[in-house]
Amino acid sequence: MKRRLSRILIAATLTICSATSFAQGLATFPEIRKVTDAAMELAGKGDIDAALKSFRHLTIIPKAEFDSMLAQSAAYLPTVATRYGNPIGQEFIEEKWVGKSMVRLTYLQKYDNQAMPWVFFCYQGKSGWVIHTFRYNDKPQDLF
Repeated sequence: MKRRLSRILIAATLTICSATSFAQGLATFPEIRKVTDAAMELAGKGDIDAALKSFRHLTIIPKAEFDSMLAQSAAYLPTVATRYGNPIGQEFIEEKWVGKSMVRLTYLQKYDNQAMPWVFFCYQGKSGWVIHTFRYNDKPQDLF
């Protein structure tokens, strides 16, 4: 069961496979930060589907790949509720910059018995700020 859970979470970790899909970015970093904060508010209430869809337009992830991840997440959610309990909120952890055009935003999605880290990698390119990639998993120990 734990292996299956890990595989599903790994599959939910998105990486860029295609250079043919480009998102229209946001003009400023505070705008992208508002988007990730809002997504995490939804995740903190347990609405993972809405959280993911709320920033989909800002990713450079191909639609088919994103849709696949949504389906895998939906299948995984009953396991989360059984194992970790009810959602009890979210917490912003860290903003870490690499130069002036890339930032990693780290959050915790909190449950009764466990916290799940979410990490957004945001990049300011030609089209503005986009979510280059993101991931979430059930391994809070990876934050240390």
